[in-house]
Amino acid sequence: MPITTRYAAAQHIALKAGELARDYFSQRETIVAESKGSQNFVSRADRAVEEMIARHLAAAFPTDNFLGEETAASFDAALDHVWVVDPIDGTHNFLRGTRYYCVSIAYIENGQREIGVVYDPEHDELFHARRGSGAWCQRQGQELRIATSECNSLSTAFVCLGHHDRHPEPRYLALRHALMDSGTAMRNMGAGALQLAHVAAGRFDAFVEFSLNAWDASAGLLLVEEAGGFVAPFPGPQGLLAPAPVLACAKGITTDLTRIVSAW
Repeated sequence: MPITTRYAAAQHIALKAGELARDYFSQRETIVAESKGSQNFVSRADRAVEEMIARHLAAAFPTDNFLGEETAASFDAALDHVWVVDPIDGTHNFLRGTRYYCVSIAYIENGQREIGVVYDPEHDELFHARRGSGAWCQRQGQELRIATSECNSLSTAFVCLGHHDRHPEPRYLALRHALMDSGTAMRNMGAGALQLAHVAAGRFDAFVEFSLNAWDASAGLLLVEEAGGFVAPFPGPQGLLAPAPVLACAKGITTDLTRIVSAW
């Protein structure tokens, strides 16, 4: 199946999935959240959106495999042609009524990210990229090419510094302190895929997190690459099924940011 067919399908499915997520968001007071552990939540919205994405992808590409956040524990297929999906990245935001969440769909072939799509239903922005074809944002009926920022100093940088609420991470505090010493402005918006998309669009200058899953990171990392930014190697040596560090940024701050991050 041509990669262009997969690319078009990923965009269409992300839009449909976002529509479903937005429907659930409008009635979130009726949704019962389940705990997967400390500060780690899942709801029927997450499951319903993932099931819908999986169903559409299976119908269109029956020989491809599917790695989704809500079914990852039972994944035992090959990773040579695999869709990597987070149905609602930013579930905690979603359940609390914070309009910062997204649908993330990536296609990975033989270890290489080929397609990345991140859809923000609340602002109706569809970020998408195909390897070698640039990064784009569809909004208000327009298709706009996006690029990472021209920031070249941490003293003027606007950086997203993510962390797991459920896992104490002393390195996070050390890194935050070092970036503060460099005069860097920092945020943690609670949805890794969408923050990466916003790095690709030049709204943030970087995103860093010490431990992120493939379904959170894969689509957004391709967006940053295709938008002209720097992306550190991902995933780690244990592959797509294990969390790994993520660093993506505007090229102008790569040297300084990687030096500080690597120190911790």
